[in-house]
Amino acid sequence: MLTQIGFIDETSVKTNMAKTTGWAPRGERLVDHAPFGHWHTQTFIAALRHDRLDAPWVIDGPINRDLFDLYIETQLAPTLQPGDVIILDNLSSHKSPKAAQVLRDIGCWFLPLPP
Repeated sequence: MLTQIGFIDETSVKTNMAKTTGWAPRGERLVDHAPFGHWHTQTFIAALRHDRLDAPWVIDGPINRDLFDLYIETQLAPTLQPGDVIILDNLSSHKSPKAAQVLRDIGCWFLPLPP
């Protein structure tokens, strides 16, 4: 049973969270840069399994329902088997009827966490 459970989770990084001050040797100017060269968001989403990470995907920007649907269809669905249980965060972008239907068509359970 444990091999059939997957938990979808995502995390994001904002480059405006990069520190803009720092230390340099006395009398020298500190020169550094933030990734991407501008303030930006990058999101990483994957299905966490008990023994591996399935369908990792990096999104250039914040996640929304359209990108979540695309992730389910193109990245996660090909890795699933009938009977798999996919557990989701209670996010509005995860409450997608289209994504739920894709998983039902494969024969998977689609369970959101309670609020």
